[in-house]
Formats: sequence, C-alpha cells, structure tokens
Amino acid sequence: MPRLVFFTIHNTTPWWKYLASQIDFAEVTVLSDLRGEGDRQLVDDFYRFMKTGDPAAVAAARFGDDGCADIILRCRVLRSLDRTLALRMIGAMAQARRRGVDFLEMTTSIIPDQVMLMRRGRPARLREPSEAEIEAATAVLCEPDFAPAYVRDAKRFSVWQFWRVFAHFAIRGAFFNIIRFVRRDPLNLFYLDSLKRLKHKVRVRDAAVLRMLDRNWESRLDEVPRERRVFLGLQLFPEASLDYWLNARDMLAHDDVVMRYCEELGQAGYRIFVKDHPLQFGFRQREIFERLSNLSYVILVPYEVTAGEMIQKCGVSLTFTGTIGFQAALAGLCSIATDPYYATEPDFLQIRNVREISDLGRRLRQWRPTRDIQAARHAMVKHLASISVPGAYITWQKFYASDEADRKAVASLVASLNGCLPGFLKPGKISAMAR
Repeated sequence: MPRLVFFTIHNTTPWWKYLASQIDFAEVTVLSDLRGEGDRQLVDDFYRFMKTGDPAAVAAARFGDDGCADIILRCRVLRSLDRTLALRMIGAMAQARRRGVDFLEMTTSIIPDQVMLMRRGRPARLREPSEAEIEAATAVLCEPDFAPAYVRDAKRFSVWQFWRVFAHFAIRGAFFNIIRFVRRDPLNLFYLDSLKRLKHKVRVRDAAVLRMLDRNWESRLDEVPRERRVFLGLQLFPEASLDYWLNARDMLAHDDVVMRYCEELGQAGYRIFVKDHPLQFGFRQREIFERLSNLSYVILVPYEVTAGEMIQKCGVSLTFTGTIGFQAALAGLCSIATDPYYATEPDFLQIRNVREISDLGRRLRQWRPTRDIQAARHAMVKHLASISVPGAYITWQKFYASDEADRKAVASLVASLNGCLPGFLKPGKISAMAR
C-alpha cells in the first residue's frame, strides 16, 4: 500500500489526524514537530543531531554555501538568528527529515472553499475544470466586493486595535518564550517565531504608521488620469506569500523593491497609491512608510479602504504574488506581478527580477492586452480552477473530530485528497504534505 506523511504544526494535529483517518488509498503517518503530537515526532531526532557531529558542516555539504544562504534568506526566523546557529539548525533538521520524500504544500485558493497543492510556490495542475465551474467561479471572483475568505473579517483598524494587537502578541511572545524551555524545545520554529526580539517584529514606535496615512487620498486621484494611477498593494509577510514563492533572491528585499518600483513609476509620471494588506495591520514596521512618505508621487491609503475600491479607481495594479494582482487582471487593469501562481502569460506584466524594474515605465506605456477581457477572464479562471480542488482549508482551526459539523466541513477536502493525491504517488515512494 502507498504511504503518505502528513506534517503537522502547532494547533493543526487533530485536523490532520482526522484527514489521515479518512484516506482510503494509502497508509498515512502524521508527523509532528511537537512532542506528544501525531503518530511520530522529529523533535528528539532534531536535538540529537544538534548535539552530535557537526550539523553546520552537514548543511554545507548537503546544500552548499549558496543553498544555505538561500534557506536563511527565505526564512524570517533564521534571518534573525546568529548565522552559525542557523546553519546548525538547517543541518540538524535536514538529518531529522531526510527521507527522499516528495513534498507538497497545501494552501487556500482564491476560489472560495477550494485548496491548492504546491511545491515552493509552483502549483500542481490537478484537473480539467468544466465550463460550468469556470463560469461560476468567474461570477464570484468578478463581484465588486469580492475578498478572499481569509481577509473578510479584517475590518478594525483603529489606534485602539493597534495596541490591542501589540499587547496580544507581546504577551503571546513572552508566554511561548517560557513554554519553549518548559517543553525542552527551545529551537522550535513556531516558538521562536513568536519572540518579539526578531527583526521583523513590530515595536512601540511603529504605531506612527497610523499617523502617516493620508485621509485625503481621494482628492489626489483627480490630479492624474485613471491610466496613470497605480494601486500598489503591500505584501503580507508570512513566507507563503513571498519568501517561499519568488525565484529571484533580489526580489525578496520587499521594502527596497517597493521603493524601487515607486521611484521608477513616479519618474515616469505615475501616481502611486500604496495600501497595506489588511492582515498586516499591527505588524508593519514604520520604516517603509517613512521612506514612501518622502516621495511626492506616493499616497499612503488608509487600511479601511478596500482593494475593490482601489481597483475600480486605478488603471494599473502592482503587487508581488498577492490576490490583488489576480483581481485587478480580471477587472481589466494592467496587472504587474512577480512569479504569481495564478499568472497566465499574456495577461500579466511580469517583473521577475530587480533589473527589469528599470524598464517598467517603457513597458507600461507599451502594454496592451493580447485578448479581449472576456477571453482573458476565461483563461485566467480556467488556469486557477485547474490548480484548485474543493476543500475548506480554514477548518483546521479548533477542529474536533467528535463534532459532526466539523466533520461535515472537511468532507469536500477529504474527497479531493482521495481523488487527487494518488496522482502524485509512485510505486514504493512516500509523499508528504503540510499546510
């Protein structure tokens, strides 16, 4: 019988174990990076390799100096640690997890109540969608007030809410700083990522971000024609939206790349309306806003303004991999993006490395859609539907296998996994999945 490994992290084990119990074509092992969870844990193996031999040398031998640098660059926790410790952790984890296993990541799709399977940000084609499915998805995605499920409830952006978020994560960080030693797991990435001292964590002085937003942003729209208005949606920072997905390393310096974009577009006569991701509220450091506020052609739009509003008012969209880029292209805007999983080649203006930004003004002036909007929408949604299958992803939160409603909520996901995962298995091989 084929074998699968489901890799579980904090708070997801009950969900993964139930999914494993419903797989009907393979033997499934639930592997955890926390003691006492899943069928097997790799915690003790990891610390054994940390203490024996030379894990840093193992990392260098397996991935090379360039490969190790790439791993550190693409992990917001490792970036904040001493390089020697980071290398030792890479080597120890490589030994603890080395199994020659095909690794898939599961994440939510832009299409509501569907999921995608990916390898380092590159999607796997899962099926051939029907015309009825394409039409139904297009109708939903083209609604003026459409927003992905994971941002619909992000609507509170007051000063009070900022301090509420700040206090919550300060207390959370202190709690997990204790827990990581109590549980004898001080280097667990989940615990480390909660620590307030990491480089990407918000500080008291970052509350100044709220004072930099332009409440009169709408009056600035009329100063330039719609085709000269650029909606720049800042990126959500978890790795799954940026660090794991972009091929070019130079594009990973998010703030510097945003500045480069704005300078190039401003000098080309465009007005850039910058809006932060709603889920980044309370987590954005002030430096990028300070730098942007010094540019006369940049307007910082308040959090409560929706992406849909900005797409309606602008002629150009600029993002890295965000959902905004897909929504903008569906609406007929020139959508600038970098390696997004949803891009159909003729329908997006792709900037794949920093060098290409210097030519962006010319490319924008010359850009014309290669097909009419209806044909483009059909192609874009068909591609998205072909890499998506039914499944409610957010159901891992507070999941109880004993609850009938929770079981019903994952029924479509179970059916999709049983339907599509066999296609990834080769005889005698093991495949792994993680969220």
